[in-house]
Amino acid sequence: MRTFLAVSPPSEIALKLHAARAVLRDAWSGVRWVKPEHFHITLVFLGEREKSLIERVMNAVGPVMEDLEAFDVAFEGVGCFGSVSRPKIFIEKVGQGCNGLKVLHEALRPVLETLMGWEERDYRPHLTLGRPRRRGLRGPAGGELLPPGVKRDNVRTFRAREVTLYQSILHPEGVQYSRIESWPLKEAL
Repeated sequence: MRTFLAVSPPSEIALKLHAARAVLRDAWSGVRWVKPEHFHITLVFLGEREKSLIERVMNAVGPVMEDLEAFDVAFEGVGCFGSVSRPKIFIEKVGQGCNGLKVLHEALRPVLETLMGWEERDYRPHLTLGRPRRRGLRGPAGGELLPPGVKRDNVRTFRAREVTLYQSILHPEGVQYSRIESWPLKEAL
């Protein structure tokens, strides 16, 4: 079972974000764009694991989430990993809420490390918008991420109210995500 833990924007925010980023999709060819119903901010990628281990992970995550509070997440505009002229991944940057996402990531560490180990890497919260295909990547003239005059502004803010465990199923036409379990974050009184 290929799984990951994530925070996802509500569908209305995902649809507005997708619509607002049409200019990015129009400016670049040779990219596999993420569908808005699959938008998420990964906390921890668990990878391919036995179902019995995922069940143990599910039992361990709930108690961790009980004491963590919901928070607002604001997107800061488009960006990329890799060079702007040759992006490895197109992202929506996270501003407000970045620290809250890092807190969730680190809170999961002790239980996951005990159950399956922990890969040490820099955690940079972001929402993936698209990944270049193997061939045919072309962007705006001048080596910029967006055409001249297009702003990389904030689109929306949402409340991170839960952490979700997703299964990731790879298909030739793209990846399909399905919810396995969700755990609420507590609201401040």
